[in-house]
Amino acid sequence: KDVRVGCVTTDFAMQNVLLQMGPHVLAVNGMLIREARSYILRCHGCFKTTSDMNRVFCSHCGNKTLKKVSVTVSDDGTLHMHFSRNPKVLNPRGLRYSLPTPKGGKYAINPHLTEDQRFPQLRLSRKARQKTDVFAPDYVAGISPFAENDISSRSATLQVRDSTLGAGRRRLNPNASRKKFVKKR
Repeated sequence: KDVRVGCVTTDFAMQNVLLQMGPHVLAVNGMLIREARSYILRCHGCFKTTSDMNRVFCSHCGNKTLKKVSVTVSDDGTLHMHFSRNPKVLNPRGLRYSLPTPKGGKYAINPHLTEDQRFPQLRLSRKARQKTDVFAPDYVAGISPFAENDISSRSATLQVRDSTLGAGRRRLNPNASRKKFVKKR
């Protein structure tokens, strides 16, 4: 097919708009793009879709059942979803055993079950915040060799940082090896 005029872009959203408008869309290497592929999240509980890829829970039913589905936008603007035939895509993880009893307290690690679930604020204690006084005249932000490092409190052992440094739950590697036996002196 002889293409005299075309638009070359690497922006995916722009490619989608151009495909729906009608002009020829070319890739950087000169190939003609006939359909654009992207991903959406589809709930396999209520079958609603969302294009927000940062969501964990379904906005319609509230369950943690969102799965990534590839979608192609054809040249006439219709969406076509491509589902996997592999049954392992719908992972039954978390359905076999009952949930652990929720633990109380500041340092409890409970599963994240709903979108609006509240977690305790893992902030540094007042005493730990007083050790590094930012308004002191001899304070240099993080560079001073005389700055005290809090290594004895509970928040320091759990690697909790102050809210100004980015608080929240850190996702640790579940496959990382942990020290089971600590050598006593």
